[in-house]
Amino acid sequence: MFKYHIIALLLGTILEYVCGKIYYIWNPFDTIKKLIRYLDRALLGDEIILLEPSRQKSLGMWLIILVLLPVFIGVAFFSMLFYEVAPVLGIIFEAFATYLCLEGNYIFFGAYGVMQDYYGNGVDAMAESARMFTGQDIESTSEQEITEKVLTHVANETTDSCLSPLFIMFLFGPIGGFLYRTIDIIDGEIGYKNSRYQYFGYYAARLNRLVSYIPDLFNGKLTVFASKFTFGTFNSKNAKYIQLRDKCKAISAYAGALDVSLKNGTVGDADKNHNPQDIRRAIGLLKNTFIIYQVFFVILLLFF
Repeated sequence: MFKYHIIALLLGTILEYVCGKIYYIWNPFDTIKKLIRYLDRALLGDEIILLEPSRQKSLGMWLIILVLLPVFIGVAFFSMLFYEVAPVLGIIFEAFATYLCLEGNYIFFGAYGVMQDYYGNGVDAMAESARMFTGQDIESTSEQEITEKVLTHVANETTDSCLSPLFIMFLFGPIGGFLYRTIDIIDGEIGYKNSRYQYFGYYAARLNRLVSYIPDLFNGKLTVFASKFTFGTFNSKNAKYIQLRDKCKAISAYAGALDVSLKNGTVGDADKNHNPQDIRRAIGLLKNTFIIYQVFFVILLLFF
């Protein structure tokens, strides 16, 4: 069974690496987002001033339960069903589930497109691409500031949407991967975003921090390893230093490896100005860490 699991993980990562997002097929995470937004309006409503903070926290916990429970039941049911019918079907299902939980290809080409727009059409085009890629309101006309936001987004999403889901799925299979991504989506939707979610998103933010702690720690160290032992012009010594000092997911390792500050200057040191070419280096580091996982899966298959 373990061998089937590793084969599925390897196939899923290859599919994601080659194909990326396929927008014309149904993505369950889009449905999960719609469910979260519906429950947000149904449970919290508009008159939050009338609800005690403890009541808002309680409702936020109910949202988590009402979202995670059907995700757990659905993925567990189909996973057991397909493996019971035939191991090949189980591998196909798990490989597809792995593919759905990863967004490395999207991060790579989204960031690359921002850099290409800068060199092809100037700062305004870069800012528009960065807005679409990061989902943030970027008003800056400075390529350095835009680059910093893009690099921060790449480093953050590399952890949340690529490396950490892989780490979780290796340990807990597609059930773990779907639950992890769902918790991250819940936190992204309601976790301390603004005053509306100060109490309602309390448990979502805490839960996401809890389940992400070990994967973030591991993938920060993996990024340092990749900066030293893979191809690319990375400052591995600085990556290790900043990772140990700031301890912010893989963002610290990215900041150190690229010799820049990220996350609005709160992570890393501003050893040099941000350059759009740093985006190419950042996505190269993303690709390297992703390939390390794939090599690890291949090694496991050779021994089991």
